[in-house]
Amino acid sequence: MNDSKITRIASYIITACILFQGQVYASMVRLPTDTRVYVETKQELIAKGDRVQQGQLVRSSVWRDVVVDGRILIAAGTPVIAKVDQVKHRSIAGVKGTMTVGAYETESTDGQTIQLSGGYHKEGKSRMALSITLGVLFILPIFIPGTAAELPAGTVFDAYVDRSWQIDVGDTSAARIINLSFLDSEIEAELLYDRLDEQEKPKYFEFEITVPVDASRKFVIDRINSEAIKPIKLKNISETVEDDEAVVNAQIKIKTLVKKFEKGINSIEISSLGGNERVSTKLIINIEI
Repeated sequence: MNDSKITRIASYIITACILFQGQVYASMVRLPTDTRVYVETKQELIAKGDRVQQGQLVRSSVWRDVVVDGRILIAAGTPVIAKVDQVKHRSIAGVKGTMTVGAYETESTDGQTIQLSGGYHKEGKSRMALSITLGVLFILPIFIPGTAAELPAGTVFDAYVDRSWQIDVGDTSAARIINLSFLDSEIEAELLYDRLDEQEKPKYFEFEITVPVDASRKFVIDRINSEAIKPIKLKNISETVEDDEAVVNAQIKIKTLVKKFEKGINSIEISSLGGNERVSTKLIINIEI
């Protein structure tokens, strides 16, 4: 292990000990306003006929733990009260259907009801252009329907805590586990969301990948939503060296990756090719699909 990494680990341990010492007698942890809560739907919704009605409850749960200061304040799997806020069924002349699902409540680990805001909006496919074209050609009544809005089970979307809460985490005088395993990772990656914002119609996802200076610079995406896939190669476009680490900017066509995504928010794993063991890092793609 190089001197830089040893210094980093020592720094994190000292900081963690100081924070822990200051919190050892504090049994309350603040859950801040606008903390993101990932919600997963547990049932399929198809806005066709009378299958979906405004105000209908949607079976949902928290997708992953909500952690603040090393404490789980809302646990994965906790039920979420979600409802169909709006539904517009498809109609003639190619008008597509739309559906909005809102998240309202979940529960903290100490049993408090936590109010949520935010939700998911889904549209069907419009066939308006086709309907208008046929109307011009034949001058006949048009009865081509648009497609219904569909939301499959397992869709993940983000909601937000609507105000600050104080969560009782119990006796903090007991031994607290500090997870520093990420410091031993040989690869770190981040999706550059600002690069997407800079373009009206972005074509590429760009990642900033950090590896040891002597590590391989060949990267692939080999898992999506924890499922193994045929590795997809990333194209390196730039590289800089900082101390003993290499920072590589790599990209992949959005269309290539989106083909394998599920509805809602997805996770991917980027691996470094080289060596006998798989070296990878996992990140969330927080973009609605």
